[in-house]
Amino acid sequence: MRARISFALALCLASAPPAFAASDVGYLYGRVETNDGQTYEGELRWGDEEAFWDDEFDADKAGNDNLAYVDDRTMDKIRAHHWDGLDFLGMANPDLDHIFAVRFGDLKRIEVRRGDDAIAEFRNGDELALHGGSNDIGALITVVDTKRGRQELRWSRIHTITFEDTPAKLEDKLGEPLYGTVRSGKYDFTGRIQWDNDEDLSIDKLDGETRDGKEHIAFGEIASIRKYHSGSMVKLKSGEELYLTGTNDVNGDNRGIVVKVPRIGAIKVGWEDFDEVDFSPAPGSGRGYEEYWQARDLVGTVVTKSGRYDGRIIFDLDEALDCELLQGMSGHTEYIIPFRDIARIRTEGPHRSVVELRMGLKIELGDGQDVSRKNDGVLVFDGGAKPRYVEWRDVQELVFR
Repeated sequence: MRARISFALALCLASAPPAFAASDVGYLYGRVETNDGQTYEGELRWGDEEAFWDDEFDADKAGNDNLAYVDDRTMDKIRAHHWDGLDFLGMANPDLDHIFAVRFGDLKRIEVRRGDDAIAEFRNGDELALHGGSNDIGALITVVDTKRGRQELRWSRIHTITFEDTPAKLEDKLGEPLYGTVRSGKYDFTGRIQWDNDEDLSIDKLDGETRDGKEHIAFGEIASIRKYHSGSMVKLKSGEELYLTGTNDVNGDNRGIVVKVPRIGAIKVGWEDFDEVDFSPAPGSGRGYEEYWQARDLVGTVVTKSGRYDGRIIFDLDEALDCELLQGMSGHTEYIIPFRDIARIRTEGPHRSVVELRMGLKIELGDGQDVSRKNDGVLVFDGGAKPRYVEWRDVQELVFR
């Protein structure tokens, strides 16, 4: 029998038990003020997707002031990494767009501006200008207001969204969290689950087709899902089994099964790597808003062949705060890890790196911009008149403090 490696077991052996609150504090919660001064307060949901503090808010950063620290010759080399074909004038795209990705628990406030523009405020008071980049900008926001009931607010109606501590008990929840164990090759990942990169509540529906017609099954009724031929075998809690095909919920077009594992981050298992998921009752809703802390600068040591440089770090010419996320691939599975949980990164040639977490686990990652030669390089504020720029090919190791 093939040995399996359980990430839940690795966590238990590494340190204290995972912080998973047995209450409703893990649900998104806050106050929404509209352009005409109306205020709604309660549980929040972004579109029909994000509903918990450890879900991700994604957008594009509107600019990058760090590029001013890099000379023109280096900028030309960096732009070569971002070659995006030719536009209608025959000119290369000069933009060096970077994605903004943090967990909702690390945000204090979002201010909606005109069109796709917005301002994100971190819990330490820092602000960042955003512009489009994902369906999180422009989403329909559901608010379960304690007095007015469930309200759906168009993005264009919203002025600000201010996040607040979630009460331990919500009277009218939108649904229960999906939780269970995802089996992928020799690995088991246990935690809160987002199916197809969006469904994460028991009220959400799994869509598919049988020989007799279309099915729309609430996840709260499902015991397990197993990849099978060109679709999936779905076992209901009633004991009935259905073979479903025909939609990206149950076939190779699935966008990934995300498992939120405490002290690791989000693990998005691609369909090629996915075997089966067994759902089980969640031990709670997850970490509460009060368990996230104010963002801090990335600080540490950059080790190269020619020396060691200590100070504040700008990673990939972009990530400057420990609440931002590192992304990389292992096979068809993506790991999305907060920098505050990373102890060190060791490069292993141009295509991959080994990421060591503070809880002791080491993960070899490749392909993504953060962990391969696609990385735009590192700035180190080591006491000079301006920061030192280090090309990624010269980096041997980064050690974070």
